[in-house]
Amino acid sequence: MFGKLLKNDLKAQWHSMSTIFLCIAFVAVGAEIFTLTTKQQAMKVLGGMLVFIALGFACIVVLIAVALMFSKTMFGRAGYLTLSIPVKTSSLLISKTVSGLIWIFSVYALFIGSLFLWVYQVKQTLGDQILHSVESILTIFGVPSFLTIFIGILFFLLSLAVLTLVMVQALQLSITLSNISPISKFGNLGIIVMFFVIFLVVQSVTTDLSDLLPIGFVVDADTVKFTSNIVRTKAAMGGNGLSIGICGSIFRLLSAIGLHYPTAYLIQHKINIK
Repeated sequence: MFGKLLKNDLKAQWHSMSTIFLCIAFVAVGAEIFTLTTKQQAMKVLGGMLVFIALGFACIVVLIAVALMFSKTMFGRAGYLTLSIPVKTSSLLISKTVSGLIWIFSVYALFIGSLFLWVYQVKQTLGDQILHSVESILTIFGVPSFLTIFIGILFFLLSLAVLTLVMVQALQLSITLSNISPISKFGNLGIIVMFFVIFLVVQSVTTDLSDLLPIGFVVDADTVKFTSNIVRTKAAMGGNGLSIGICGSIFRLLSAIGLHYPTAYLIQHKINIK
């Protein structure tokens, strides 16, 4: 049953998302054609950067679109039909969450792909010498090598995925709260305020907890060490390398899962459908 819910959600949402993806394709293809055809090196680099910036903006647009679709299908005119489906509210909510994440992560994948493509284009345009120069500069700032950066990027992407889940869950809870009296009288302003309050509370609490448990990895030029105290280990290694704490992402993931339950309860017992 959940598979059918997810399939129907994706089909219904495609009508809204197709326009966004069409705009993304238009800008990306246009910029890539310009990058491949121009003879000026600076323009080649700027063309690739334009794709990267456009996709970064698209990530924000898709996140907003997912929130609007959730509000429309759960609390708008379609809400009566949605909530009349003979399935658990929890399943409905999970389907909306998963379908929203699929659209968001699809754009994220294009965004990250454009970053690697841009780096490749810079290398092809300016040669390997520019990479050696950048690596020398990074060494001055305590980053041993591009391997360290690569591992750091992988962890950043994982952290970004968890953070996105937190944002989606915080948006869903905020939108749900905005449909309950007396909070409903504040409208969209109430959604924005509650979203930032929920998100910042989660960030603050999880950051404090991760500081109490500094478990993670310290990445040096050619070694990766797992440690129960990344600060102490990094200091023992001369202060160089990259320290990666894992507890913050774990606590954020647990928080995101926890935000599902009050949202499901409120939808089932407290909402006012418009």
